Amino acid sequence: MFPGRVEDWDGSPLWSVYETDHGASRHMSNVFNVFVILQIFNLINARKINDEYNILDNVFSNGTYCIILLIIFGG
Repeated sequence: MFPGRVEDWDGSPLWSVYETDHGASRHMSNVFNVFVILQIFNLINARKINDEYNILDNVFSNGTYCIILLIIFGG
């Protein structure tokens, strides 16, 4: 697995030598996307402690929390 850069720090080609066989640079973007979605799920679940069941109770009562959640979800 190579990074998304075309060249290494010394100027040598990274993934462009493999582009004819495998296509453009491959990333583990699906793994990253699942990780971000799980972190958003954890952000919502971490609001409730002491064995409370309704995780969405008063979720919109804190404006700062909602703004941060929207920024993370939008990003």
